[in-house]
Amino acid sequence: MRSSWVPRLLLGVGAIALIGAIVSIAIGTGGPKVIKLKGGDQVQELVGGIQQDGADLGPPDAAVTISVFNDLQCSTCDDYEVHTVDPLIEEYARTGEAKFEFRNYSLGQAETTKAAYAATAAGQQDREWQFVETFFRNQDAAPAGNVSEEFLNNIVNSITDLDLATWQQDMASPEVKARVDADAQLAADYGLRVNGPSIVVEGPGGTKVLQDSPSQEEVQAAVQAVE
Repeated sequence: MRSSWVPRLLLGVGAIALIGAIVSIAIGTGGPKVIKLKGGDQVQELVGGIQQDGADLGPPDAAVTISVFNDLQCSTCDDYEVHTVDPLIEEYARTGEAKFEFRNYSLGQAETTKAAYAATAAGQQDREWQFVETFFRNQDAAPAGNVSEEFLNNIVNSITDLDLATWQQDMASPEVKARVDADAQLAADYGLRVNGPSIVVEGPGGTKVLQDSPSQEEVQAAVQAVE
């Protein structure tokens, strides 16, 4: 007489194999893709402790405002942000001498980009600058250069005090769309070119519009001129 445990064993093995096949189909043979983000400590050191309000970074009553018009999905704009804008943040926002604004300005064919809405939605929780700085430091981690929902979610999840569910709702909100549209309109009003990031410096002494990736020295001179 055949033992009853043999068919039970075979059924068990078959079930395990079936579950394994389903999991393999679901996540692929290479397993789930994990995007490892970098620069979190640098971002926190840069903007942590500086007052934020939406797209603003620095004291709201600062006499000088430095507006950064940049494109998160521009493949060369990350270097400009890290090597030119970040030292200016240390010099002016950290010391309270000036307030910064981040303005989403598309330098490509698209009028607006998915990342612009994502950054602005982070600003609804006063964490736009954390999002922007983290994004720029991880542009090359986007799979094949594609800024997917998964990639954006990873950026948000790396910001410990930013709520993912609220951010996802805000991305589709009229308020966020209005802000992104306003950034584009302001860039048009200033007549900004698309050859690179621009910076507009405003103060009691007037307004200076700096285009085509202005240098740190050019921005410093503009601040002195409008103070």
